[in-house]
Amino acid sequence: MKLSEAIKMSKIFSGCYPALVTPMSDGDGLTNPVNQEAMNKLIDHVLKGGVDGILVAGCTGHASSMTWDEQVALMKNCLEHVNSKTKMIAGDGSNCTREAIDAAKKIEDIGITTHLQISPYQNKPMQEGLYRHYAQIASKIDGDIILYNVPGRTCKNIEAETTIRLAKEFSNIVAVKEASGNLEQIKKIIEETQDLDFTVVSGDDKLNLEIIKAGGKGAISVAANIDPKRTCEVIRLAREGKYEEARAVDQKLQELYRVLFIETNPQPAHYALRKIGIPVGVARLPLIDVTDAAKEQIDKVISDLNIKGE
Repeated sequence: MKLSEAIKMSKIFSGCYPALVTPMSDGDGLTNPVNQEAMNKLIDHVLKGGVDGILVAGCTGHASSMTWDEQVALMKNCLEHVNSKTKMIAGDGSNCTREAIDAAKKIEDIGITTHLQISPYQNKPMQEGLYRHYAQIASKIDGDIILYNVPGRTCKNIEAETTIRLAKEFSNIVAVKEASGNLEQIKKIIEETQDLDFTVVSGDDKLNLEIIKAGGKGAISVAANIDPKRTCEVIRLAREGKYEEARAVDQKLQELYRVLFIETNPQPAHYALRKIGIPVGVARLPLIDVTDAAKEQIDKVISDLNIKGE
């Protein structure tokens, strides 16, 4: 499929996007097949909750435990399921620049033209290396790129100056998903890119409201897997400037935000989704199911919020 025929996102990237869990069938934890039927059920659940689009095979989708062939097949199946009715982002980054470019091109071939590109993990490049990594990707692919700054997984922060430099120099770098937890850094990026076709979105649910108040435009959210309706409501109200109303809903979700990271993400999300009736199974090794102690806390939150699968 030519890029001109593919689904194309608006350059103004905004709203609530769940970072979808990847459902797995039962098995030994090594080669369990992706459960596409459960994935379709999860997609229907979040769409009914009012999300603006979906992210497939990001960190919460534990893409690092899938082959590229599996990821491309998953994305193709998800694209067919949504049938052009919603925006879709591919989590197709890599710590190998060449591999990230090749993967993005394969994914554009199936019709997805927006890429969430995580900063290189394990390599721990200097800021100039981060700049050159993203510059190469931006110059070699046709689609739009969302930078993903998540030092908790990569051990390296994309400093504000690097993000701003990339936003100014490459028109197809359209946003950054900020999960640094550094509000001062995030505010600096927002302030210095406000005249560009570039947006900042939250990558940390507990900061969704604060980031939008600072000028961010939305969130790529773990919590939106479980409670999409209320997560979207916080973001919508905040974007409308109704901060007190947004905070009232956000306060109700604070315990959900907490328990979804009580153990390594996405282990708690897998359990929470199973608990509300969406059979996503257990993530592949080296991830495992949550402990009994974690289950008790997640159970309480789901009960208190009266969350049910759609």
